Amino acid sequence: MLDGQRITLFEGNMDTSVQWREWSLEGLKVTQLKFDYQIHVHMWTRERDLAVIFEAPVTLLTAGGEACECYYAKSATLCPLLSLLFQEVSAFHASSEGECRLEFEDGTELVCGPDEQYEAWQSHGSGNLVNASLLCGPAGGAPWGVA
Repeated sequence: MLDGQRITLFEGNMDTSVQWREWSLEGLKVTQLKFDYQIHVHMWTRERDLAVIFEAPVTLLTAGGEACECYYAKSATLCPLLSLLFQEVSAFHASSEGECRLEFEDGTELVCGPDEQYEAWQSHGSGNLVNASLLCGPAGGAPWGVA
């Protein structure tokens, strides 16, 4: 673990491997949801905060196994996201392929993959989450840049 960040390497086949980075969000709750031409999910305390901004469709996976796609351009799909307000979050994950996952204490997950043409998501952190400030560029790739 490096400054609250855990790095894990998952190998698929011999040619490719996916690296995941994880940040603990223990003690944080979703304090703000904002919908405009993006979906904003903000979690903060006085010591640290993390905002994740989605510009591509996101999938809400409930603890019960249900999945629904939510997209700002289709406002009727945003209603299930309201259940996240004031929910405790456990972790934020980002992969070297441009996927991100926001995990909640109750087992719910918010997942977003890369978009072929546009920036799919970005995150901004402070305190011990400053290194969770990432950008998923068009077509994916490691949102933390080349290491």
